[in-house]
Amino acid sequence: MGHTPGSANEFGGAIEIDDGTNARTETPPPGTIGLDAPSGGGTSAAGISDRILGFARRKRGARVGNGECFTFADAALSNAGARSASDYGSVTPDTDYVWGSSVSLSELQAGDVIQMRDYRYDREVDVNNPDGSGSNNSDFQERPHHTVIVESVDGSGAVTVLEQNAPKGTAVRRSQLFFKDSETTEGHRKTTIKVHGSFWFYRPQAK
Repeated sequence: MGHTPGSANEFGGAIEIDDGTNARTETPPPGTIGLDAPSGGGTSAAGISDRILGFARRKRGARVGNGECFTFADAALSNAGARSASDYGSVTPDTDYVWGSSVSLSELQAGDVIQMRDYRYDREVDVNNPDGSGSNNSDFQERPHHTVIVESVDGSGAVTVLEQNAPKGTAVRRSQLFFKDSETTEGHRKTTIKVHGSFWFYRPQAK
């Protein structure tokens, strides 16, 4: 899948936009943020992902640490023996955190981490019955600055995630989010999804 070059990021590296996913991936500057983690201790990527997901699932309904989304992801990766955001650069409340090696939507798998900035999806459902009757319903979800852990990749840009502090103050819960525009028709029902904002997909790496 091709990428379209974008503007420079705050570090001066190139920003690329994945045409198929609306996702940005940033090329970090040399020596500042490294994405090639060693395989240390014989820990496989699959093993790390399993431990991250296991931790996240066990915390459903609970509040992790101070209740922030960052704290939930940081605890899951640290528990799994993976590098966390602080290993890739400075951590401030408004940082677009890096959580591992960048992957695309098509490569996304359970245990990966998604970082979001000004994210929103809008979903519209139109029902047009043969008798001329119909209905229109719409909903949306927003994540202004947020981190989630992938539980499953559901296809057509839909991803089930485990997250904390969305809505603000909530414990760890399961949600389905969308990361690709789509339009599907089933019988007389048409569903249209539009995705906005920036998001980055990461594969956690061993320390």
